[in-house]
Amino acid sequence: MPGNAGFYSSNTANTPWNVKFKSKQKFEPKVLVWLALSSKGISVPYIGTTHGPAIDSNLYVQKCLPKLLAFIRRYHADNNYIFWPDLASSHYAKTTITWLNQQNIHFVPKQVNPPNLPKAKPTEDFWSILADKVYHGGWLATTEQELINRIKQQLKKVDFKIVQTMMLEVRKKLRKIEEQGPFSIL
Repeated sequence: MPGNAGFYSSNTANTPWNVKFKSKQKFEPKVLVWLALSSKGISVPYIGTTHGPAIDSNLYVQKCLPKLLAFIRRYHADNNYIFWPDLASSHYAKTTITWLNQQNIHFVPKQVNPPNLPKAKPTEDFWSILADKVYHGGWLATTEQELINRIKQQLKKVDFKIVQTMMLEVRKKLRKIEEQGPFSIL
């Protein structure tokens, strides 16, 4: 409830209990979307729900990373890739690192993964494109399932050529960052 737009009563004894004690969920339900992108393709997405604070490493390893492995086997069998997760705690949890190492997946170590560098990471642009498509025209979901269905529908409409163009520049940008620092790509 924004501002001071609350309920006022001069007699609190007659105030309904549901007004006095309005409860709020600690963690609102969330729809999680995970997928892998490269210049060669887009993985099968994981779309699910959570009622906790965020995705945990067990869910990440069980639901998301098998899709990454299938994606790598399909598009990058030549091993010419590096997996670049963001800095979410589940992406660098011990169980995640163990799983990635067991599967021989090349990934950016946490120590050298740059925080807050969206210009170097086209995945941020991808999520923005998808969000624009999902919420186009002021669309609003009334249920979790409705949102999940809309995301699936709009994922099919993302122009792969745009994704491919975004992803083709990643290596060049990373090399420039390594040689000249993070501000060199701004």
